[in-house]
Amino acid sequence: MRMRRMSWAGLVVLTGLFAVQMPAQSGQSGVTSGERANNAMQPLLPGEEQPAPESRWVRTIRTDLIEGRYAELDAMADQYRASKARALSGAWRLRQFYSVLDQPAQSDKDFVDHIEHLRQWMETRPNSITARVALATSLHRWAWVARGSGYAATVTPEGWKLFNERVNEARVVLEGSANMQPMCPQWFSEMMTVSLALNWDADKERDIFERGIRFEPEYFYLYQQYANYLLPKWDGEPGQASAFAKDSADKLGGEEGDIVYYHVATVLISRHNKNFPLQEMDWKRIRNGGEAILAKYGQSRTVANWLAYLAYQYRDAAEAQKEFALIGDEWGRGVWIQRNYFNQARDWAQGRTQWPSTNTGEASRP
Repeated sequence: MRMRRMSWAGLVVLTGLFAVQMPAQSGQSGVTSGERANNAMQPLLPGEEQPAPESRWVRTIRTDLIEGRYAELDAMADQYRASKARALSGAWRLRQFYSVLDQPAQSDKDFVDHIEHLRQWMETRPNSITARVALATSLHRWAWVARGSGYAATVTPEGWKLFNERVNEARVVLEGSANMQPMCPQWFSEMMTVSLALNWDADKERDIFERGIRFEPEYFYLYQQYANYLLPKWDGEPGQASAFAKDSADKLGGEEGDIVYYHVATVLISRHNKNFPLQEMDWKRIRNGGEAILAKYGQSRTVANWLAYLAYQYRDAAEAQKEFALIGDEWGRGVWIQRNYFNQARDWAQGRTQWPSTNTGEASRP
């Protein structure tokens, strides 16, 4: 197994898989947990895929955690798991729910308070898989706070000590809930993250992934994480990640296979993986997957941004122009990273500039 020089830039790809857009919500405070969940599933208007973090839905979840309304939180998560509800971008509402729980808010003064709220939830409701997954998620993020954002050689002894303590606590929390019923697809995602942090061998990582997709084959985050793991910068060999993407999509087949292929492409060809060889992925299948999401879940500026970005990488001016018309000026920072890169791609798609003649640091790309 190759030595990993994990840096903040490398972590961005992993944690970025968990950084989802929050749905805007409406409704009165004090509604039932079922009503809370239903409200969060209402369609979003165009341009509302990144609402203010203090939307009513976000406030309700965070306030329930702080004030100890754990039964309501469990009921909401149960409903999302059962319904497999999605946002416009195809994102799972369950995943969005956990993302909200992974952030200290309102009356919390620091991260310690936030972790204690999650521990209290787990202790109060020991059979809650939701509490355990939420706690493990925040423990892992807290571990990275201790470690810092540099390469491994720059981490202090105290930083490594706290990193290992917190990641191992996350491992213990997850292992203690491995046989809970009902199980949660996000459990497998978090266990894969912990496995990578603890440098487990490839067989263990593969086993977690395979158990996860047997449980929920359409939970595309698992495919994204495992494809990222198969990149040469982690534990893979050249061509392995793209071969995995094709094999996974072929096994699922049809529209769902194309959708997973698209989601994996957004990780492999992201700006964080600048050296990924574009020719290894099938642009037509990526595009089909993105368009299937739009047809199935509704117009999404998140998906439009990704399709525009990917069309730019593959020099498909017609597709890029179509997506830029939908995006308008609503560029996605998580996709383009920099506004000037978005402008450069849009100008090219609209015929205002030639293909860039200088290398921007993304091999074989504009």
